Amino acid sequence: MRVIERCCRGKRADQSLNEDGLAVTDGFAAVVDGVTSKSVRRLWQPSGGVVAKNLLLNAIVGLSAKATMRQAQTVLDDCLRARYATVDADATLFEREPWERLQANAVIYSAYRHEAWLFGDCQIMVNGVQTPTLKRVDELLSELRSFAAQALTLGDDESYRGQDDDMTSASASVASGSHTKTRDTDDPARDMILPFLRLQSRFANRRGEYGYFVFDGFTDPTYPIRTVPVNPGDEVALASDGYPLLRPTLAESERELSRLHRDDPQLIRDYRTTKGFTPGRDSFDDRTYLRFIA
Repeated sequence: MRVIERCCRGKRADQSLNEDGLAVTDGFAAVVDGVTSKSVRRLWQPSGGVVAKNLLLNAIVGLSAKATMRQAQTVLDDCLRARYATVDADATLFEREPWERLQANAVIYSAYRHEAWLFGDCQIMVNGVQTPTLKRVDELLSELRSFAAQALTLGDDESYRGQDDDMTSASASVASGSHTKTRDTDDPARDMILPFLRLQSRFANRRGEYGYFVFDGFTDPTYPIRTVPVNPGDEVALASDGYPLLRPTLAESERELSRLHRDDPQLIRDYRTTKGFTPGRDSFDDRTYLRFIA
């Protein structure tokens, strides 16, 4: 394959905290997106997303060029499961509290198989045609955050502060069993939906309306994985969801991101997500883009 352009940028100034990554080998091209942590116990340093991303990238580099999709799934998921054994905790912790797991999504192109595998909600565009990957549960919680953010603008922040804390604390007990509330971000609407973001992890690797695939050490070996055919000479773009409006080139994708930053910085109207832009940052999430000729 011939790489045309690539970009991997963390949303924070410290790039060691970037939870995105990419890999290009003789056999594979891949983008990996470590899931933003919703942990209560803070088991992973610097974050679960960084640890998961690094483990998956190392596993992809070590894959046999002839590996099938299921073989790749097994190798990648097993490397996360093996990492749990190094944590000084109850052996059943990660079964009981799925929000504490290492989690990551990936899109992997296999040069030998002439196909790409969509493990989760990373993105692919082949010859300008994108394959949809948006999860139903993300739509639901993005709508809920938009509702919360818009509701909070209808009154004075001070008058809502106590109500906000009470609602968040009560909801948190549902997700974690804890009645101690801590503010995780400077985004009040995200803080309000955070307990539901933790609950979301109960649907990981399950079938049904809110079910979804994510590498977490507990994947279903028969879970339906979307496979995209890629022919020699095709132009392919792989990306994380840090580019919410994927376009055929990096420059176009960056322009769309800048437009969203200008027109809807909270990301609650034009393009609704579970988090918005933080003041002083040019992106709401880590972002990765890789374009190549197969």
